[in-house]
Amino acid sequence: MLGRACSLLHFIYILTVYLMGGATTSKAAGYIRVGKWGKQSGGPQNEWSFAFEKDHKLVKITIDHGELIYSLMFTTKCGGVLHNSNMFGGWNGGDTVSEEIVGIGGAIGNRGGNPVISSLYFMTNKKTHGPSGHATENVFYLPWDKGSLVGFYGLAGYYIDGIGVYLKAYEEIVRVGTWGKTQRAGPQNVWTFQLEENHHLKKITIDHGDLIYSLMFTTQCGGLTQTTEKFGGWNGGETVSEVIFERHEEIIAISGTIALSRGSDAGLTIISSISFMTNKKTHGPFGNVRGKPFTVSWNIGSFVGFYGLAGYYIDSIGVYLKEVQ
Repeated sequence: MLGRACSLLHFIYILTVYLMGGATTSKAAGYIRVGKWGKQSGGPQNEWSFAFEKDHKLVKITIDHGELIYSLMFTTKCGGVLHNSNMFGGWNGGDTVSEEIVGIGGAIGNRGGNPVISSLYFMTNKKTHGPSGHATENVFYLPWDKGSLVGFYGLAGYYIDGIGVYLKAYEEIVRVGTWGKTQRAGPQNVWTFQLEENHHLKKITIDHGDLIYSLMFTTQCGGLTQTTEKFGGWNGGETVSEVIFERHEEIIAISGTIALSRGSDAGLTIISSISFMTNKKTHGPFGNVRGKPFTVSWNIGSFVGFYGLAGYYIDSIGVYLKEVQ
């Protein structure tokens, strides 16, 4: 009889509950107080109260907890603006209130001719938990910032066949990635491109050869086009390619490979190849498909830009994603 190894991965953190609906109410309409449960009396410094302002909707409850409930904080939304209440309680803190998941990774295996998740690990702002399972060469890695994890989804039967994450942007846009080099040499190495309001991505210009040397983006709004500066490309490649997007063509995924540069500037971590997948077709790959692969796709969210590190070459790349209201 085969044994099964089980491990309990336990995070103690600030639990954030997002309320997708929620009623809008007004204190002026009057209310009924029901309860309370627990301690019944204390001084005025111990009393706490939270009630909706007029036209506000409750969107989040933040709970600091361990063996008991340390504090509560409430977030409401009115006209697109978020409002946080005071933190009620919390004179003592929870066990480890600052740990939160900031990325996941793992490997994809095969069972009976079908893909399955063969290993999985969770990255927090403190440490990496895992991996659990069996590693393969077909790996995935998804970090993020400017947003928080609010759930998981996927496919499952006999096994966990697929996994994805739900992310909530702090201020409409979440940064997913990056893939490639992680330590920047200076601010001159940081590059960023973000679509302006009412603009759509018209063209990507890629300078490439054995790796991706540079990227340049052209947007359009009405009859007006704008082209960014060239990101990367302190050295030039052998080929310049252009990806032209149709009016209603949108990027829904990217994939590529991470490798080390070769030649006169050998040993640098770079993006060696890149592909752009849209709702109509796949553009690429551009560059040389070698090294460690990466891929990220999304839905129920829209592409609004790229960012990363660059110098002689494109050293890393990530994606700006915007919530769909």
